[in-house]
Amino acid sequence: MFIHRKSYLIIFLLLISIISCEEDMTSYCDQYPNIIEIDESIKVKRKVLIIGIDGFRSDAMQETITPFIDSISRENNTYYTPYHIVEEYTWSGPNWSSILNGVHIDKHNVKDNSFNDHNYNTYPPFFAYIKEADNNLNTAAIVNWTPINNFILSEFVDYAPIEPMNDSIVFENAKKVLIDSSPLNPDIIFLHFDELDAAGHNYGFSPYIQEYKNTLKTLDLYVENLFNIIKQKRIKGEDWIIFIVSDHGGQGTGHSDTKNTNVNKTIFLAQHPYIKFKSNHTSNQTDLAPTILDFLGISSSIFNCKTDGISLLQ
Repeated sequence: MFIHRKSYLIIFLLLISIISCEEDMTSYCDQYPNIIEIDESIKVKRKVLIIGIDGFRSDAMQETITPFIDSISRENNTYYTPYHIVEEYTWSGPNWSSILNGVHIDKHNVKDNSFNDHNYNTYPPFFAYIKEADNNLNTAAIVNWTPINNFILSEFVDYAPIEPMNDSIVFENAKKVLIDSSPLNPDIIFLHFDELDAAGHNYGFSPYIQEYKNTLKTLDLYVENLFNIIKQKRIKGEDWIIFIVSDHGGQGTGHSDTKNTNVNKTIFLAQHPYIKFKSNHTSNQTDLAPTILDFLGISSSIFNCKTDGISLLQ
């Protein structure tokens, strides 16, 4: 019995030590002024499009369902994995927080969709570091699921509408921004589509469920159209990188089974005409933010100290 108690004491002390180390690291990161370094040779023309698709189950990425995304995923100049690792809490709130802020749940403290007790003041989204580096860069976030803008992004993004909109309106508004520069000409734009997740909850997350398949086919057309818009911009000399990311997969009509690989793995894609990506790394939710800052030539000493992710650029 004494041995068991001693073991519990050791485990308890280890946990306290880990928590204390994390708090000390945060204090260490914040005790000095943020040093921003900008690679002026690359940032001027570089731009970013992030396409967020909620509830994308990896095995639904098939040539017969998503022919365009599937074709892009096979290109040599693309990073793609169907094994992208989601957070231990497979809700949307924790995962979009990790995706956009570049840190895991133990830091941003979002554990469900209520966003209670979030720690965004200490761990803000990557947009905050972009604005600190160059406030003249135009940023936009057009989302179906409004809590993303309400809780995470509105404070840090130039154009972040908070009124509800369906996926087709997200798509149309994205085209207005990208083609007509209305209401701004974006340098970094984040899009969020939510109807695939809704189809999963209503009918089932599965490539064998017609409603789920049909929604994904529509999204594939949106993605193809957006890629074609960026293709024209690249022809005109703009240097765009494109990401496709999701918050979780699904099983049945939910995504709470955190041990199910259909839930805790999803897709991640990054595409650029000539940049090389790491081929021996399986991405997780915290890797998007450092990859974007790296691509833009922005280095923040505080972000680099705090982030849990790594850049996927070679």
